[in-house]
Amino acid sequence: MALNNPVSKLLSLVQRGYNKPPHVIGRWIWRKLKARRTAKVLPGWERWLGPSSMAAALNAESFEDLTRRMENANPFPGLESTATYVSALSDAQKTTITARARRAMAHEVDFLGSGPVSLGPNIDWTCDFKSNTAWPMKPSRRLPVNDPKSTSDIKVPWELSRLQWVLPVGQAYVLDGDDDYATFTRAIVDDWINKNPVCHGPNWMCAMDVALRAIAIIWLFQACKKSPAWGDEDFRARLIKSLILHAKFIDGNLEYADVNGNHLVADLAGLTVIGLALGGDGIAKKWVKTSWTLLAKEFPLQVPDDGVCREGSIPYHRFVAELFLLPALARRTRGLEVEDAYWQRLANMAPFVSAYTRPDGEVPIWGDADDGRTLPLGTQPLNDHGYLVETLISLSDAPSRPTYDETLWWLGIGNGAAQKHSAPVSAAFTDAGVYVLRDAKNYVFVDAGPVGMSGRGGHGHNDCLSFEASLQGTRLIVDPGAYVYTADMAARNRFRGTAMHNTPQIDDHEINRIPRADWLWYLSDDATPEVRHWSTSGDIDLLVAAHSGYQRLTPPVTPVRAVMLEKSTDRLFIADGFDCANDPGDLSVRTPFIFAPGVRVENIEPGVWRLQSDDKRFLMINADPDDWEATLENGEVSPAYGTKVETQMLVFHRKGSLKPLALAIIPNHAAPRTPSAG
Repeated sequence: MALNNPVSKLLSLVQRGYNKPPHVIGRWIWRKLKARRTAKVLPGWERWLGPSSMAAALNAESFEDLTRRMENANPFPGLESTATYVSALSDAQKTTITARARRAMAHEVDFLGSGPVSLGPNIDWTCDFKSNTAWPMKPSRRLPVNDPKSTSDIKVPWELSRLQWVLPVGQAYVLDGDDDYATFTRAIVDDWINKNPVCHGPNWMCAMDVALRAIAIIWLFQACKKSPAWGDEDFRARLIKSLILHAKFIDGNLEYADVNGNHLVADLAGLTVIGLALGGDGIAKKWVKTSWTLLAKEFPLQVPDDGVCREGSIPYHRFVAELFLLPALARRTRGLEVEDAYWQRLANMAPFVSAYTRPDGEVPIWGDADDGRTLPLGTQPLNDHGYLVETLISLSDAPSRPTYDETLWWLGIGNGAAQKHSAPVSAAFTDAGVYVLRDAKNYVFVDAGPVGMSGRGGHGHNDCLSFEASLQGTRLIVDPGAYVYTADMAARNRFRGTAMHNTPQIDDHEINRIPRADWLWYLSDDATPEVRHWSTSGDIDLLVAAHSGYQRLTPPVTPVRAVMLEKSTDRLFIADGFDCANDPGDLSVRTPFIFAPGVRVENIEPGVWRLQSDDKRFLMINADPDDWEATLENGEVSPAYGTKVETQMLVFHRKGSLKPLALAIIPNHAAPRTPSAG
């Protein structure tokens, strides 16, 4: 049944709400009623708000006083003192910013896997240009986000309307003061405001996107406020009205759920920044106070003591860290208190980033990835998270010469020395169930944790016991990523499914069941992980873990995986076993190993494969080739949202009695003379 069918919608809500506590159901009903009321009221506010009424609502003596207050209410420490940025940035960084600004000024965008796209002189803010689908300018709450009959991706107009693609133009203005840059940013913001009436069209559907757009608009104002283009009183009236409407929309559509996630954090971050940017008085005072109270409450719930965001995703760990960081920096910049415990929890998120960063400087795409950012201001590649470590460990004193320009744009230039990163070491993150076996050149990332969002699924995948591995700095085994969300529901479920991950699958069952094909962020909480052994030393790291995802089968089966990294020889060993009290002798097991794009694979003798990447060679050896059939198959990997590339995967199959699978991946120079005998 299609989700835009009212009966189907009702049945879906009943299914999702079944067995939920009364307070969860009650809050959901209240949220829907409040959102409905907001949709009715805000168009009236849009018509009614004028300079004098806005000044009164924000407790300013006059509209002129309000605009002066807004100029002085900069919530971004990176824009407090920018005079030295030209000398602080490298020539390459300045060139990149200028090139990005020029592309934006030509109305050219490239995001969500679109490739370079020209928007034309008249931007259609409702258009998904990837599928050439324009969303109607109807009341926003009547538009379906998930429609199985549509190939349109709502994220495209949302991303376009976040206005983050315009930020480099504001950066370019900061660097050289050319008023053409400021004039362009003002024109884009004005165009968006004029073409997107509140609560109508696709860009007033999701409070998180409304919040991120408001943050970008405020950043552009603070970056360009000295330009005459941004000083026009009529434009400032439209700007402030729009920001008030953004805040009231967010406040009326806070994205509470049975388990709260990044959407609610984004909503609250947006309210904090808007409230402070508008002076923090009148109606804005409530936004600042309420949002901070809720943020402080949510932080320990969403980021437990091991410092890992419970979304079950590395890209979302970055996103959530930024979302919690921004309002704290904004409050400190405006002279408001931020508790020590809050700063400490932010700092606690950095070790996970250090641990999960591969030797090549980029990160595995564990869990979902939609390229979401809070304020993307750096010139580093998308999957380089090093700036986040530098920023989080420099919160008490910004470095005078940061390694990453993103750190500069977030924190500004301070007096601190550039923080030296300690050498990467093996680490266990027990709340998340993530284990990293590594040294400077070898790296294994293992998911031995629960499904994301406290058992709800969320942005986590069916990847328990799956791993990613690099040896001698060379990527060999990878996570496939996420690809897309609503634009292709079959692909969405395929990329988050068990069969796409480097973990055993029994009788084609999912580790955690997918309740419905159109429940794109839900998984059944079937697999309880069990870590049976973890140890690390200067030479040997060893993890032994299992999960209960197949205990529901008849007979119950427990996959057990051992992963051992031998650092002195750069060798990796993987051994899978299966606990089953009454093995029926007819179970099928499928275990894939997905190779990084560019790795060439050749079967050189039974049970032995040569892996080659550039000039590095490795052998992958099956200790018992007679027990398992192995096939080299085509696979696909998604390095970023909306993109996928072909690769190869080695898939081991067995049907019959359960037998262990033992593999080794070793550098060519460390191989035995006769690999199959070694």
